[in-house]
Amino acid sequence: MKLALAALFLMWAVSAAGAADIAIALTDERVEVDTGFAGAHLTLFGAVTGVENPAETIDIISVIRGPASKFRIRRLEKKNLIWAPGDTHIIEGAPGLYLTNATRPITDIATLPDQASYRLGANFIEFTADKAAEAASGIAAEPAHNELYKNAFLTEIEYQGLYQDRVGGVSFKKGALFSIKVDLPATTPVGIYSVAVYLYRDGVLLGQDSAALNVNKVGVERGIYDLAHQQPVSYGILCVVLSLLAGWVASLAFRK
Repeated sequence: MKLALAALFLMWAVSAAGAADIAIALTDERVEVDTGFAGAHLTLFGAVTGVENPAETIDIISVIRGPASKFRIRRLEKKNLIWAPGDTHIIEGAPGLYLTNATRPITDIATLPDQASYRLGANFIEFTADKAAEAASGIAAEPAHNELYKNAFLTEIEYQGLYQDRVGGVSFKKGALFSIKVDLPATTPVGIYSVAVYLYRDGVLLGQDSAALNVNKVGVERGIYDLAHQQPVSYGILCVVLSLLAGWVASLAFRK
């Protein structure tokens, strides 16, 4: 990581007069998750080249996107005198975590075509929201129906803090050097994350760069996670055996 930061500084020093461009590096390219994980604080360092007074003349947008995940959502429906959960809908293709940081609101920086092309903002993320039964059979839901559940999903996941749009999270340092502080929530899912930054001036994209972030479980949690995902049948049997054993031990304790 020190070499990456040194390379950023060298690039800024020798290329300040060249074409406008941007480069980034993470302080930590790997985040370890265990039972005591309460979130993580990362710093993304970067350098801008070929731009004078970048703090006053350019805009920066960063996007951290987690691996695609599957979510389930159910709508409460009124049945006679009570409210009950309706059919299960499967959300597929949506990232498990989506964080943006920008010098200004993204809508003031990038054009709508760019926002859609580079997925700048949760509203431009592509995912589906189909009934579980229809998803299993390959039948797509009606567009209006799909949109209703997509909006409900975005509202809920933003409330949980897994999707965040932050304005003003970019700090310029000496000249063209900058940093972006990133706070990962305690519910951050594991997987390979993509980190991308975009350099804009007057609505025009001047340059972009990307990096990867690995969020991984460690210790006993890693073993349990691997077992649950690679051998689900064995994991299920183990859970049943442990439950029976816990019940038997509890019965012995109460007898005494």
